[in-house]
Amino acid sequence: MLQAVVDFLHLWREQAPSKVPTTWGTIYRDERFPLIHEANLGWVSTRSEDGPKKIIEDLGEAFRGMAIPHQALLFEDAEKAFALQEEFVRLGFRPTAELALAKVGLPDCIVNPDLELRPAAAGTAVDDFRAITAATDVALGHSRDVIEQLWGVWRERSKHVGMQPYVAYLDGTAAGTVSVWPRGIFAWIDNVATHPDFRMRGVGRTMLFEACKRAIEARCEWTLLISDLFDTPKEMYKTLGFEAIGEVRGFLRE
Repeated sequence: MLQAVVDFLHLWREQAPSKVPTTWGTIYRDERFPLIHEANLGWVSTRSEDGPKKIIEDLGEAFRGMAIPHQALLFEDAEKAFALQEEFVRLGFRPTAELALAKVGLPDCIVNPDLELRPAAAGTAVDDFRAITAATDVALGHSRDVIEQLWGVWRERSKHVGMQPYVAYLDGTAAGTVSVWPRGIFAWIDNVATHPDFRMRGVGRTMLFEACKRAIEARCEWTLLISDLFDTPKEMYKTLGFEAIGEVRGFLRE
């Protein structure tokens, strides 16, 4: 099951316009979005004989002359990342960790009957989707440039892979976003965000219920998502029946 999560993450990064093969994996580059980690990073799929030193050297060479202010790595195997954690930390990297969760069927929860989920593929719903994601990104402390580039990466890649965006409206006002990416028997849930003005009103739970419903309608058996290992949203997912199936780990140096 965890491999399905890794496959979704890998396919998303495979949309990068430039790929540099290495002895330990692939370096993905996209000069249009230099501030975005997921657009410019190293995907580590196998062990490097020279450890972190070789990986860092390859990153430096691949991004030489580019305005990339970070070095980011995502490991295909979380255990391999954890084994190298002390070495990377000594080199100035901080670990990143996300919890992978999976669920079959619909969440057992009380939904907000006043919430309506609408597709955000075109029209004003797209503007609402972007406005809500921008508001949540601002709350996370992202700069204007980062927010613009995040939107650019997501908009382009979501079209390529078939990600289906939705906006949740509460009494006619845009209150949240969620996206569903059906692929075989699995569906990836992403962009789960509630506008700060609409929290504690059942928006998040109702959006997840509706997202799972759409996954079932697309004939997907499992719904998958990831959440920050040390943040609170994962607790909400667990109360809705999502079960932890593993971790996704990497490293970041700004």
